[in-house]
Amino acid sequence: MLGIALGICASGMNRAWAGGSVEPLRPVKVTLHRFDLRDGADPALREWLAHLAAHHREAVATLDRERMYLEAKFTLPDDPARLYWLTVEGDGGGSVETSVSELDRRHMAYMKRVLADGSHRRAETRDMLMPDFIAAAIRDEQAVER
Repeated sequence: MLGIALGICASGMNRAWAGGSVEPLRPVKVTLHRFDLRDGADPALREWLAHLAAHHREAVATLDRERMYLEAKFTLPDDPARLYWLTVEGDGGGSVETSVSELDRRHMAYMKRVLADGSHRRAETRDMLMPDFIAAAIRDEQAVER
């Protein structure tokens, strides 16, 4: 099964709001990633997700430099050996690999322990719908991004 990647550019967003009142966004990329977990990695994954929950504000603070508007992780009850990861990000953010944040460094170490090498997949975009209030919030954030 392929992972899902949804790439959205300003021209695509223009079509979504044809005749609407919201101005087009700068490029925004919505991506659903899929990773296989290493054998026996489930406890480490649960530990990492618990750490993120316990340090929620600190984790959210790392998103700004990446221009990451949303990040969510999923597993399926009937497919626990895979991790699905949804991201919504703007243009020009820094990668997690270049971060000096201790939380980001721990993130990279956990992912190395948890995710199977070569298993990263992205799926093809088929459709994306976004209500005006979400587009307006992203547009407002883009207006103040440095």
